[in-house]
Amino acid sequence: MWNSVPLARLFLLLCLAAGIQILVVRIAGRIRTRIAKNQPFASQLGTLCRWLAGFASVCIWLLATIGALELVPQTESLAQQLLGLGARLVALIEALLSRPLVPGTGITIHWILEIIVFISVVLLLAGTARRVLLSRILGKTPLDPGARHAVATVAQYLIVGLGCLVGVNTLGININALSFLAGAIGVGVGLGLQNITNNFISGIIILFERPIKIGDRIEVGEVNGDVVHIAARSTTVRTNDNIAIIIPNSSFISSNVINWSHGDSKVRFRVPVQVAYDSDIRLVENLLLEVARANENVLEDPPPRVIFKEFGESALKFELRVWSSRLLNRRGVLISQLNFAIFEKFKDRGIRIPYPQRDVHITPHDRPTNQGPRP
Repeated sequence: MWNSVPLARLFLLLCLAAGIQILVVRIAGRIRTRIAKNQPFASQLGTLCRWLAGFASVCIWLLATIGALELVPQTESLAQQLLGLGARLVALIEALLSRPLVPGTGITIHWILEIIVFISVVLLLAGTARRVLLSRILGKTPLDPGARHAVATVAQYLIVGLGCLVGVNTLGININALSFLAGAIGVGVGLGLQNITNNFISGIIILFERPIKIGDRIEVGEVNGDVVHIAARSTTVRTNDNIAIIIPNSSFISSNVINWSHGDSKVRFRVPVQVAYDSDIRLVENLLLEVARANENVLEDPPPRVIFKEFGESALKFELRVWSSRLLNRRGVLISQLNFAIFEKFKDRGIRIPYPQRDVHITPHDRPTNQGPRP
């Protein structure tokens, strides 16, 4: 029996099937790594990619099995029966996919699958184009990171918009039929989507006007952190505790925003200092300036200054003012460094930092007259 079996052809067929299987696995893995986690429908695209790879693997080995059966004379008829069954199954599936879901319309399962695949491809291409612009093209230009992010995001939106227009024409969608959908969307915007529309338009304004950009240190209300991502609807701010806070874009347009690194990165820090009344004020001034000049995070230009603010109730109040372009995201660290150095410097030179003092005056009163006998 085995003398009539073409073993060389069987071996070649199995090697070809294994090679195609490896190629499919590598292509699917490459596609999954290209899908960013923050990409819209990223998890759905990854699941679809795995399903398609699994379906391709099943088809490869099913065809390889039928081919192997056809090479053996004793099982050739079985292979022909399996091929006929497969052809009938494909025809049945094609009929089901082409059957209108709603009588009198062209809406079929095949049409819906085409739309899903087209939208997935457009989103994948838009996300890939954005990443290529950021990493390979805009990274070689003199633009700052915020400007590069804005250009790449606008390019992504344009690709999605053009893809939707091409899809409408390619898939044969009636433009007149979309007028009803546009009217429904307009009613939805008027009733319940004001915030979404407001945030989307605010995101476009932020990308073009750039009041904030990637890498800026900002304060919005009680949120204090670095801008790490600007999307169409919201902006992600990461605090010093490594907590990501999602802020709607409309908050940056309608609220007061403190941007510590907008325009100029130099920021002035104020360190209040109190000393006893018997201190040498000129010595205090010199010591504070020495502390400021010795700190590597303090700029020489503009130079540090010492301000004698006022005569307090129990101390003389000074203020050390220094400029820095570092530690904007950790302002407390710079203040702490200066306070440590000031305390040690004052202690070495005998400058006292007084405690709060109060003078209590007790006024004597006449003793009250005892009423009645003592018990």
